[in-house]
Amino acid sequence: MPPSSTHQHQHQDGTSFTTAPIPSLIINPSRRTTSAPPRVKKPVPNWHLLVRPPMHDSNPRKSNLEKAMDEELAELRIVMDHALNNRMTEAEALLRGRHKPESMYYQFGKALVDALRAILTFHPDEIEKAMKSFDLTLKVADKQRRSASSVVGLGTVRALGSWVVGSIGAGSFRGMTRIEKHAELIYAEATVLRAGFSVLYHQDFFSLLEETVSLRSAFAIFNGLKSYFDSVEAELKAGGDISQHHLDEHLITGLIFASSLFNIAISFLPDIIISLLQFVGFPSDRDWGLELMNTAGLWDHRAGEDSPLEFQERLASHTNEGMRRQICDIAPIAIHLIAASFLPFRHVDYTFAERINNYNLHKYPDSMVFNFLRARHAQVNTRLEEAIAIHESIEAQPEWRNLKHACVFEQLMCAMMESDYDLACTKSRVLLRESNWTKTIFRYLAAITTLRRGLPKEAKRVYELMQKVELGKQKFCGVEIFPETFCARKANRYLNENHRLLLPDYDFLVLWNGFDMMPLKSLRVALSNIMIEVQRLDALLPASMLAISETPLPKGDYTIEATKGIFGAFRSGIHTLSRADKLADYSHFYDDYCIAHYLLGLVAKQIAFFPEEVFDQDMCSLAVRSFKTVFRYAPYILDDTYAYYFSHYNLGLIMRSLGQLDDAEAKFKYLLSTVNPTLLGLPALAAGKGRNSLEVLILAKAHAALFLLNGDRAIVDAVAAASSEGGSQKAGSRRSASSAASSVVNLDNAMANLSVLYKQQQQHQQHQQLQQQQQRKSPKSGTTATTIGWDSGSEYGVTNNNMSKLTRDFRDFPTIEVYRQGE
Repeated sequence: MPPSSTHQHQHQDGTSFTTAPIPSLIINPSRRTTSAPPRVKKPVPNWHLLVRPPMHDSNPRKSNLEKAMDEELAELRIVMDHALNNRMTEAEALLRGRHKPESMYYQFGKALVDALRAILTFHPDEIEKAMKSFDLTLKVADKQRRSASSVVGLGTVRALGSWVVGSIGAGSFRGMTRIEKHAELIYAEATVLRAGFSVLYHQDFFSLLEETVSLRSAFAIFNGLKSYFDSVEAELKAGGDISQHHLDEHLITGLIFASSLFNIAISFLPDIIISLLQFVGFPSDRDWGLELMNTAGLWDHRAGEDSPLEFQERLASHTNEGMRRQICDIAPIAIHLIAASFLPFRHVDYTFAERINNYNLHKYPDSMVFNFLRARHAQVNTRLEEAIAIHESIEAQPEWRNLKHACVFEQLMCAMMESDYDLACTKSRVLLRESNWTKTIFRYLAAITTLRRGLPKEAKRVYELMQKVELGKQKFCGVEIFPETFCARKANRYLNENHRLLLPDYDFLVLWNGFDMMPLKSLRVALSNIMIEVQRLDALLPASMLAISETPLPKGDYTIEATKGIFGAFRSGIHTLSRADKLADYSHFYDDYCIAHYLLGLVAKQIAFFPEEVFDQDMCSLAVRSFKTVFRYAPYILDDTYAYYFSHYNLGLIMRSLGQLDDAEAKFKYLLSTVNPTLLGLPALAAGKGRNSLEVLILAKAHAALFLLNGDRAIVDAVAAASSEGGSQKAGSRRSASSAASSVVNLDNAMANLSVLYKQQQQHQQHQQLQQQQQRKSPKSGTTATTIGWDSGSEYGVTNNNMSKLTRDFRDFPTIEVYRQGE
């Protein structure tokens, strides 16, 4: 800790005062790298070592079919380069211009183009066309496969599991030609994609069950290829000649992508499903899958940036440029920059993702995909204006205009985070006019951005859009899509309650995890807007309900109980409201009250733990108090019970950040235990008396947080073991190692120190705040400051008589200064 020092200050009247020594402050960890690269439980193979150059065309042993396949792969490499460099029209022309009905790679390429068009248009005819293209690919590939390649053994539990998932042994691949190995890979990939589009087309649960059987055969092929590659690797290590296996980069990158994806995807499922799948042979090792995916491009977490010479050598290298190489590069970038934004992740490394993306941008400077990911990198690092500018600069060819819609949606989210409602309105209307992805969500976004812009002449437009929101709802496998359900319920709330909707933009950003990507300035704007609503709702709170704010909470803060059982049961008749407790024409008052306090706690948490800023104890305390307010009033919620469950989740994240791992674990396990188990083992929150439209999202977040917490505990146990062995001499180095693992920082003592610090700095802070207010109100400053405290009631239209009630939760805090942009 740096030495403390005293500070001399001067009042406006000329008198001076000295503050006590100020201890060092705590700096929150960086968001760029959350922790060191993972230590995988099993070795990660380097299958690139198995690659041997294909036979020369002059070799008499090389068949005409193999020569033709090599020519097709070279041609399709050009097609892929066009597609990746945002020249989709040229790529499609090359594919359609060659009539090669017996080429499995050409048929697969055409099927992928049809699939992309189907995803962009979301039209049933396009989806059906993509399915037929994959059917043709399967037919062509099947002709070039070796028949009866699967041999299943029985007699043991392992053999039973093998029968369930299917099995093709390594020996089967040893006897195959190079053409037959490629045919097996193409057949498995096309089977997986065809299954996905079939579910998308039929949209019922029975089609999902039917296509699961298809996935069984695809996984059997991937698993057999992996066993074969492992056996060839063992042969190489033993000093054998492996050239007769004829393995190439296209096979290697294809298997890397498939094996990695299975391990990563299954790891996100609930534990009971993972256990069942592992029993029948499916893998689930997220860290191993991510490490394997990185080997496709020979990327290493632990290595630093390439030198200029190394970078040029990497660009010039053609030794690891399989057909699926760029797909393998996109996957880890997307996991670090997109998936990690929605779910808690270990080993997130934005710098590593940027490193992979920059390499691909040098190869494909006009790429829509890699420029989109470049914008996403700026967005997750809270550089929202830069992200909007990058998205705006991305061009799409007229025939592929729909590709730009992903960029438009990201611009819309960034605009909502920055409270730029003019830009948000413009982008939401583009999506509503041009995209068919989800009319329900796009109508709702167009309505709420117009509503938040606040122009009286647009009120009728908002009403008309809200009326149409529910009409566009879709189902996937017979189940409603939860973001659409959320938007439809909010639209109905607006229509049925005097056109009232509480902070709909911030409410929607909860789905998109937008508060994690807000810069500190935008968070303070949000804090100001939310605090206004909190004070307004506090003023409306019936006097008979005031006492609840001071009542002690039960152990664990669990105020909504869920009854376990196959069909479940709701708690009813216990928390009824009398006439004095209700507000006329405001039936969802307690829903809004809890949502406002939840949003207040969420924003305060983000400010308290903002990366690379000083930890803010006051904001942390405000977050905890806000969540506890939600717990107290949650039993009176009618519909929006997600505020209650998300409050538990975010309180668990705070506990984890403060090193209170046991308490955090209890929170996450509570969220996963308040379930109605079904025969399929799929959990579903019993949302008290209401309905939790974000049930799937909170379950996924709680599961991922618990997975993360287990890793934290392993680090703590390792540090404790080192402590018991090393003795007091190594205590300092152990503390450094523990703090380096930023996910396990215990801030209990630090918070106590900050409490002392606040008392020491109180006089200095009051004087400093006065000076800052005067500076911010000057004409040269682009912002004004609003002080929320004992004198703010009149500014927000609340009488001073109600101030004791409004500030009852905040009277222990210093004055909070909130900045408003552009005012």
